[in-house]
Formats: sequence, C-alpha cells, structure tokens
Amino acid sequence: MGINMSIKYKIMLILGLCTIICIGSFFIISKIFDNLESQLLEKCDIEARSGARVMSEMMYLLIDSKLLSESDIFDTNYVQTNKNLPAKYSTRYDKLFDKYIQKIEDEFLHDVDVDFAVLVDRNGYVPTHNSKYSLPEGDDQKQNRLFSRSKRNFAKYPGIKEAIIFRGPGTIKTYYERDTGEKMLTIAAPVMVKDKHWGSFVVGISLLRITAIKNQMTILISTFMFVILSLTILILIAIMPRKIFSADLDIPNY
Repeated sequence: MGINMSIKYKIMLILGLCTIICIGSFFIISKIFDNLESQLLEKCDIEARSGARVMSEMMYLLIDSKLLSESDIFDTNYVQTNKNLPAKYSTRYDKLFDKYIQKIEDEFLHDVDVDFAVLVDRNGYVPTHNSKYSLPEGDDQKQNRLFSRSKRNFAKYPGIKEAIIFRGPGTIKTYYERDTGEKMLTIAAPVMVKDKHWGSFVVGISLLRITAIKNQMTILISTFMFVILSLTILILIAIMPRKIFSADLDIPNY
C-alpha cells in the first residue's frame, strides 16, 4: 500500500511539474513572439515617421530649387493618361517625383518586412510608386494590377482612406485589402509642406509576414509541448516497472 501511494505521489508530482513547465513555456514563448511582432511594428512605425519627414524635406527642396512651385506640388488636376481600368493619372509634379523621390522610396524596401513605401496625396493619388510596382502598363490586366500600380488613385480603399485623412501626431495603423486580394497592414504618417497637409507616407507590411511569425510560434510551442510530454511518458514508464514488479509487492516465487 505504501509503495502504491509512493508511486501515485511521484506520478502526481511528475504530471504537476510537466503541467507547470508546459504552461510556463507557453507564456514565455508567447511573450518572445509578441515582442518580435511589437518590434516589427515599432520598426515600421519609425520608418513611416522618418519617410514622412524625408518626403516633406524633399518637396521643400524641389520648391526652393525652383524645380517646382508650391502650386505645382499641390496640383490636383489629375489628367488621365490611359484608356484602361484602373485609371492612371499625371500631375504637374509626378515626373519629377519619379526622378527624385522614387529612389528614396525604394530605400525602404531594403527592409524585408516592408512590401511597399509610398507617398499618397490627400486625395489618395500615388504619383510615384516603388520601382517594382511601376512597370509599364501592358495588355495583361492581372499583371498590371500586380506590378503597374503607380499613378493610380487608391482613396476608395478604406485602409488608404484612413491613412490619408490622418493628421497626426504620430502614425496610424490600418488594414488595407489590395485589389489583388492581398491583405496588408499599413502604417502611415502625415506629410506637411509649407505648414499644409499634403498627404501621407504609407508603409505597407504583408500580413503573411505577421502570420509567419505566429505560425513559427505555434510550431515552436507544439514541438516543445511534445518533447515535454514525451519525456514525461518515458519517466512514468521508467518508474512504473521498478515499483510494480519489485519484490516488495509479494509476487510469489514458483
């Protein structure tokens, strides 16, 4: 009877320790991955702020150097340049933005977490997209939607609309579903020129990246739990035979 109680006590102790380790590991691993996600968002938040400042300074420079006037910078006479849908537009400033601003936008794409980083004016117009999304328009509409996205107006998309009406301070996080079906998280900061709101600098993060982080967390937790439970079972198997089949159990000898 004493041996049976001893076995039960040890089993309960082992199972209790296993439970504590599993719960503790779950919270520790969850916290680590939550921190990773927070760091990703904080990093992109900084990029949105810095991008907005750089774009504002670039527009000041274009005005001060007489390459564009203030009225040019704030031009909203969008002239359609194609016959297809979605429509593309030109303004008095977009060609110079292609020349001077696109290279700066592309620098943000060196961050693997950033899918796009663009200036969007207060009406939703993107005068200059990143190079990879500024390919010439072709006959394949699917390819156009994927890779020929510059000079379009995106105000009809709720995530972009929220971004362009935001005046600050700081940044705004929104969810944006592209016309390609891809869901994005955007972080936007307002862009000011001559103390007037020009639009926003928007950084896009694919939700696939955030989902991948969460999937890695799930796999790691599941693997760790499996290892702990496997070790627990092995320990129980190792304990049970020594006690149950020991001589103290009065097993008769023949």
